[in-house]
Amino acid sequence: MDDLDTALGGDLRTVVELASLAPSVHNTQPWRFTWDGSALTVHEDPERSLPVLDPTGRERRISCGSAVLMARLAFAELGYSVATELHPWSAADPYRLATLRVTGRAEPSAEDAALAEAIPRRTTDRDPFDARPLPAELLAALRAAAEQEGASLHVLGDESTSATVELQVLLSHADDSQRADPAYLEELARWRRDREAEGIPARALPSVPAELRGSSWRLRDFASGETSAPAGGHEPPIPEHPMVVVLMTGGDGPDDWLVAGQALGRLLLRAAVDFVAAQPLTQVLEVPVLRARMRHVLGGVGHPQMLLRLGYGHAGPTSRRRPPEQTVRVVPPGA
Repeated sequence: MDDLDTALGGDLRTVVELASLAPSVHNTQPWRFTWDGSALTVHEDPERSLPVLDPTGRERRISCGSAVLMARLAFAELGYSVATELHPWSAADPYRLATLRVTGRAEPSAEDAALAEAIPRRTTDRDPFDARPLPAELLAALRAAAEQEGASLHVLGDESTSATVELQVLLSHADDSQRADPAYLEELARWRRDREAEGIPARALPSVPAELRGSSWRLRDFASGETSAPAGGHEPPIPEHPMVVVLMTGGDGPDDWLVAGQALGRLLLRAAVDFVAAQPLTQVLEVPVLRARMRHVLGGVGHPQMLLRLGYGHAGPTSRRRPPEQTVRVVPPGA
């Protein structure tokens, strides 16, 4: 029987390493993999949950969907053709997400090769972006990336429009609500600590605290409840007006969240190809009543799954990942 270092001539390790570079909420990496000699199955790991922030598992499943997309691209880059089966949610087996079965060898498309090459350099950038606007052709490419995976992308208009202003207010309300919740702060602190290969390390935090930023969109304060900013002695913040987009799906069940995760992964990688970075602004999506109001503001067509600020960043450090030995299990065929 194969083991991790001999499966697919050693390529399985590379596939899992690249899949594990997917973005995940608070870098919880809530996935695990099973290899049976011909197929890689992706599962959710419910033990890596955020019961306060994400009680329904929506963000956990989106995170795992991104790992599915990264695995697909990793197989393609290594010259494998795979048949991907997405498993409908089932109460009997709620954590089995997708099976990627190797069917032969094939040269990757130019698009898949470019996206796979961008996987190691994709990162969440929490620092200010440059003032350069994103070109219209890139925004069109990002829309196409989302649509290719069955989702849609709503690009917010001018910052003075009523919808944009209302979304900024909702985001601020959501952030205030979370900061006032001791259970949220405790959960955030558990994943904020420097860990060996998980969570959000200090090096991945913004160089300027959220409360000292001139952002027109409320940023998550990962040190909330731990420290407070000095009252004075700082230069006025430089105004930040990033491009903000909303990733949406037609439905809002577990299968739709898996679709959203794959669309998010493809969108982020397409942005990374052009050296555009992203940061989630998910607080408003984590407070149910405010998420419902957000949907109303956006016209009630589709369900918002991710709010992202996009821009030209500065290639900060990436968060670490657990080694494949901790995430993949090799089993006999048919097990």
